[in-house]
Amino acid sequence: MLKLSEKSDSKTDTKILLDAISKDKMHLARFILDALDGKIVDSKSDGEPTPLISSVFLPDSRARAKFMNLLLQRGANVNQQDECGRTALSYACEKGYLDAVKMLVKSNADPEVVDAWGNTALMYAAVAGHSLVVEFLVRAFKRLGLQIDRQNKYGAFRVTLIK
Repeated sequence: MLKLSEKSDSKTDTKILLDAISKDKMHLARFILDALDGKIVDSKSDGEPTPLISSVFLPDSRARAKFMNLLLQRGANVNQQDECGRTALSYACEKGYLDAVKMLVKSNADPEVVDAWGNTALMYAAVAGHSLVVEFLVRAFKRLGLQIDRQNKYGAFRVTLIK
């Protein structure tokens, strides 16, 4: 198997991977991950999203699913937070991408991860008006004690947002 140089620049490698994801170039993304033994699967580069978060932003559901599956299979941390403390699940909830939410939940995403503002994935889904996502999260995590009455740092309640 071809290996990239030990001296390869991880920022450059990450940017190439993110570019491959954004342009739906699955073969290139696989090649990069293989060549680097998956070392950049959770990397962050100068304000750029993680590869998993980047894949959540893809507007095409088939491309989104392909890249999310690839990254999760290669060991991406489903609860990796960006510089604002947000996770792939919080972005998927905000976008209303139920397919992505289901995939992340199946991969053990934690809906209680709080970002820099005290918001959770459920709050983002509720504020954006994505009732199917809210219903799915509540059903999926109710038995595990999902807190729907938590306040964020600005005093907003999830219960208020859901009603």
